[in-house]
Amino acid sequence: MNGWYTNMRFSAAHFIPSHFKCSRLHGHDYGVIVNVEGDMVDGMLIDFIELKNAIRSVINEMDHKLLVPAKANIARYDEERDEYEINYSNKRMVIPGEFVYLCDVHNTTSEELSEYIARRVGEKLRLKKNIRKLEISVEEGPGQGVYSEAGISL
Repeated sequence: MNGWYTNMRFSAAHFIPSHFKCSRLHGHDYGVIVNVEGDMVDGMLIDFIELKNAIRSVINEMDHKLLVPAKANIARYDEERDEYEINYSNKRMVIPGEFVYLCDVHNTTSEELSEYIARRVGEKLRLKKNIRKLEISVEEGPGQGVYSEAGISL
């Protein structure tokens, strides 16, 4: 399923601290591409609406947010002010909490975002006994993405 055509897209800002050019705050319109493998039941592998709902439930949380890599330990949350202070490479940003999405990754690259989304969607689909494998690509533009795989097992 191609998210550019089926509206499985989101817009977000990010930065990659260790990469010179990409360490600057910038944004993308991301598209999510999905491949599913398994055994058909009654002539169907999965209901497309169910698959799209599972994906959208994850990406809607990220839409129009600043994606911050939680595993990089560069963000500190101030609960009293409801804001994040982000520090890396002699850069400092203070962002309102409502604008931030902490992503359970080391870097907010397409590679790690695809693994993250595949893992989260895989958790939502794990009760579907006929689905064995889920592949998700997060593209920063059409054709610029990397697939990650999530095995689906009970």
